[in-house]
Amino acid sequence: MAKKIKTPSKFQAAFYHPKYWGIWLGVGILRLLGLLPYQYKFKVGRVLGKLMYQLAFKRRKIALKNIRIAFPEKKPAEQKALLKAHFVSLGMSFAEMALIWHGDHKRNHQKAFERSIVRYKGEQNLFNAIKQEHGVLILAPHFTTLEVTGLFVSFLTNYHAVYRPHDNPFMDYLIAEGRSIEFASGERVEPVSNANTRLMLKVLKKGGAMTFLPDQKYRSKGSIMVPLFGKECPSNPATSKIAKLTGCAVVPTFTRRIEDDSGIHYEVTFLPALDNFPSGDDYQDTLRLHHLYEDAVRQAPEQYLWVHNRWDLKL
Repeated sequence: MAKKIKTPSKFQAAFYHPKYWGIWLGVGILRLLGLLPYQYKFKVGRVLGKLMYQLAFKRRKIALKNIRIAFPEKKPAEQKALLKAHFVSLGMSFAEMALIWHGDHKRNHQKAFERSIVRYKGEQNLFNAIKQEHGVLILAPHFTTLEVTGLFVSFLTNYHAVYRPHDNPFMDYLIAEGRSIEFASGERVEPVSNANTRLMLKVLKKGGAMTFLPDQKYRSKGSIMVPLFGKECPSNPATSKIAKLTGCAVVPTFTRRIEDDSGIHYEVTFLPALDNFPSGDDYQDTLRLHHLYEDAVRQAPEQYLWVHNRWDLKL
């Protein structure tokens, strides 16, 4: 029997059940954050991050072990400082989620305020890949800026987002709703489950664009061990396989949060579409991608998602 593909959850009256009240509390906090002026959102986000650092012991432990693997040359005090900065960055990502859910783009995508807080580098690389009409896989690794990356890409082109369905149906609904995009053209596009390979291939074969998040721990069928920061970890070779099946261009994309005298703003960098990709060697392709991720992480190390158990460590 064919495996049933999970589609994004729809809102259900059952979500009002008390077992979901904790999630509703989080939704309420995001709504309140959404009401605050832009820069004040991030002040609250920093406080939330510092609070998470104190309370999330297990995640703090995972993050510190990951940081020690990635930056063994740093002194213990420097590693701990990076750990604290990472949790602040995590807290600021909640402010960004509030922006995604309740930002100006929801009312006016074409002239949204959020267009003024981002600058692009290498956007012509994306446009060149789109012009080839063979589909574009926009690789966006797991940085704490992940949610706003999708919004900023939507200002340049229509695309489909790929996401991992959540086991909790209410959380799945919220994630899918947050990653659904209503473009200036009026077209609303819901995210695609990462298990729905058929739909992913269909979008790319038609020349569409799709964001893809390939960098987290992967222990399912087809997993391969590939070094990241010099230490092997279970990795997903799906990027190579999708590119081989569709002939799509692969454009690595990285978003960096910048804080200066003018406040918080962002820089989205599109690298040139990868040449000779796939090469026919999934290991070498994945290693090549890992080197690109490493370079991006070193530019803003506190903004990578260190709380994920990337190396499948025993805790």
